[in-house]
Formats: sequence, structure tokens, C-alpha cells
Amino acid sequence: MVTMIIIRHGYSVTNREKRFTGQMDVPLDAVGVVQAQNTAKYILDTYKVDRIYASDLSRAYETARPLAEALGLEIVRRRDLREADVGIWQGKPIAEVQAEYAESFAAYKENPGLYAFEGGESYAGVVARAARAFAEIAAENEGKTVVVATHGGIVRAIRTAWDRVPLEKMKDIPHVPNASITVAEYDRGAVRWKTVGYDGHLEDKTTEEGVK
Repeated sequence: MVTMIIIRHGYSVTNREKRFTGQMDVPLDAVGVVQAQNTAKYILDTYKVDRIYASDLSRAYETARPLAEALGLEIVRRRDLREADVGIWQGKPIAEVQAEYAESFAAYKENPGLYAFEGGESYAGVVARAARAFAEIAAENEGKTVVVATHGGIVRAIRTAWDRVPLEKMKDIPHVPNASITVAEYDRGAVRWKTVGYDGHLEDKTTEEGVK
């Protein structure tokens, strides 16, 4: 069995600006930096961590860094832990996308699990990518506790994969908050969720969901 502590990255510059970020590399904003510090303290006080993984995008890596520095552990960066590639929407304000791509935006909101971003990925592909990445991480860490710092879309995708939720029902799985902690015990495909989207450790530094 592997204990997976999955962290959604802290509040980023583009979360604040309400933009579709996708795989654009942006930093945490000042609130996100504090969230990362608070998350590290909570995990240090609550778990014994053996290894740390993160998306190679800055906002996820920076979220994991305070914990890694406190423990003296390296962060293993993985490109396959990146957020969904949102294609031509990347970097655009949500309001602009909603106005300029009204029909496709409505389709995305109505049923994201069946949606494919123009010039980017489908959520079917994101779910498959997340499942492969987490299976590899689990295989490398039998009997250990690992932290995975990633993105809201990937947290949603791995919940879809592990719970065997049909893609058309993915819309019923809500996004978790910034810098929230989701913990699962994973044993050769069997999953027991211990907590999902916990952000009580952030106290007065909780933020709105924002966008990916």
C-alpha cells in the first residue's frame, strides 16, 4: 500500500486574474506562497513523508518546495503531472473565452469529461495520463508515504480514474480548493479516500477555486 498526499497548487497569478492557465508556466502569487508554507507545516505535523513529486510547472513545484526544504528531500518533477492542455484558451480570461467561444464554453461547462480542448487535450486523455502517472509513482513507493503536488484538473482526473467514474459523470466531481490536501491509500488499484480537498490548515488564507 502507498499513502498518497495529493496537493493542489497554491493560489497563482492567473488564478487571481481569472484566466485559463492550462500548461502555461506561472508562479504563485503572494497568497499562494503563504498557502504553500502553511501546507508544509500541516504535513510536517501530521505525516511522515518519504518522497515528494510535483508537476514540472512552477506553481506546483513552488507549492511543494517549503516541505521539501524542511525535510531535506528532492522534488521529483514529472511532466505528466501537468494541468490539462487547454489549447487555444490558454492564458485567456474566462470572461473572454465565455464571450468569444460561447458554444464550446457551454459544452465544456455542461460536460467537461466529454470535452476536448481545441489545440489541446481531451479530458479522456487527461484522465488516462493521470492514471498512468500515479500508477508509476505507486509502483516506485510500495509501503511509503508520498506527496504529489499537482493541479486541480489532475486531482479531478485521478478521482475519476480511481473511482471508475464514467467520463460523462466527471462533472459531478468538484474541483478542490487551492493548496488543499487530498489523501488516499492506494493498494494495487484499490483506493481508500481518507480526505478530499481539506483546506482547514490554511486558516484565513483560503482562496476561491479560481481556474486551473
